[in-house]
Amino acid sequence: MNFGNISRKNFKKGIFFLWALLAASSLFTSPKSASAATPPPASTSYYMDTIDTQTLYDMGYQKGREDYNKAGTQKSIVILDFGGQPTSNSLSLRGMPDATLDQAAKAVEEYSHGYWKGTGTDTGSLVHVIVGTNNSYNVTYEGGQNFAKMINNINSYNNTNSYSDQVEVDGGNDMEPSYADPVSTRNWVKGYDTVNSYSLYNYGAADGCYHTNTSTGSINYSCNNGWKYEDLYYVSWGAPPAVPLPQIYDNGGIMAEQWQNINKYAIVSHNAYMDFTGSLTQYGACQQNGCSSSLDNTPSQGWTQFYNKLNSDPKTAESTLDSTDIKWH
Repeated sequence: MNFGNISRKNFKKGIFFLWALLAASSLFTSPKSASAATPPPASTSYYMDTIDTQTLYDMGYQKGREDYNKAGTQKSIVILDFGGQPTSNSLSLRGMPDATLDQAAKAVEEYSHGYWKGTGTDTGSLVHVIVGTNNSYNVTYEGGQNFAKMINNINSYNNTNSYSDQVEVDGGNDMEPSYADPVSTRNWVKGYDTVNSYSLYNYGAADGCYHTNTSTGSINYSCNNGWKYEDLYYVSWGAPPAVPLPQIYDNGGIMAEQWQNINKYAIVSHNAYMDFTGSLTQYGACQQNGCSSSLDNTPSQGWTQFYNKLNSDPKTAESTLDSTDIKWH
């Protein structure tokens, strides 16, 4: 289901109300057993270097065929990360020639078409496509607005062609403190929020944020580049369309601890329990091009770290988390 500005606010209120009831009940007085946690199958997400419509159609079709050939109804997340915005109307394509937002939209529409076609007689499976950028280039209010308009247009096209029956499309942004200052990043999110009809997933990091488990949530700790917990909370949950899907890359569990602490801060400072969608790892990308040996969690390792950390405290416990792993296209 997609959530617009008003319904997303109501949805978040409902999440917190349910959390409050559970937290007050005897069912929620102790952390969940970590030993009972089984990681779900991880989907594959992509750093995109192309907006070729045939290529995107083929990717969607292959994903559709994979889901068709699996037993039961499939539901998974696929991030298509097209890089930062050199201008408010373009995407960097990870070092390839820049693409316009319109070109990226057509590519995602063809991915949707391909998935819908590939599932054949399986009309129940669903792919949740998160169309992504990052905050490392020209990060502006207008850029956020234009990105949201692109997401709206993709969904309008998919609705017209019935692709939305099996393809959910939302916006995404790999927002990281080291990429840009908090003011410009928050303004980008505010721009997105002025015209959006669909959610915005932050699949970024909380680099430099305080990460010891002694945090009670009462202090607005600092992070890299002038960011604070408050900024990470705003771009991940506090803004009406924002939803967190954080990177859990590091082997030592620091990233999981950072995000649990930000959730504690949200609960104490805003009466807002952050409902995490899942965990993002980069094992596939590391296998392709290499990465720091401390940042190559497998999908199951990243998911287990995050699940166990959240469920080590009843206040931040989470029952359902998805898993996706990103690689280079």
